[in-house]
Amino acid sequence: MNTYFTEAFQRLPNEEREAYHRTVFMQMDTENKTGYLDIGARVYLGTGCCLHGHQGVEIGDDTLLAQNITITPFSHKFDDPSIPIIKQGGHSRKITIGRDCYLGKCVCVLWSADIGDGSVIGSGSVVVKPIPTYSVAVGVPARVIRHRGKSPPPPA
Repeated sequence: MNTYFTEAFQRLPNEEREAYHRTVFMQMDTENKTGYLDIGARVYLGTGCCLHGHQGVEIGDDTLLAQNITITPFSHKFDDPSIPIIKQGGHSRKITIGRDCYLGKCVCVLWSADIGDGSVIGSGSVVVKPIPTYSVAVGVPARVIRHRGKSPPPPA
């Protein structure tokens, strides 16, 4: 966690710190020691968020993560049916969520995705590929439906 987040967290009364730990789950990769979470200034993390920092998760300043967000920069390999999936390893990379983003409730960001600055991801979306800056994306899998600052197309 960045210095701002750590210092702000340490200033919380003990009961608030304990409540925070009960509502937001953060995990580093314990196998290769390269995991980290870099959470920017003024970031809001809703209750029930689950952040896995296997190869790193970076969240830019002023970003809002609603409740029950999952960010996981790891995906299991499962190509060989003769080997148990748990023994096949996986793919892992850093995930970056830009500054001034809004991820609606129950969004899932998978290992193959980054989210550009100023983007909005609709509730319940599963992000599996990069989302460009100032985009609005929704769905499973998430797809860009418009760009912020531009009027949405008229209804058909």
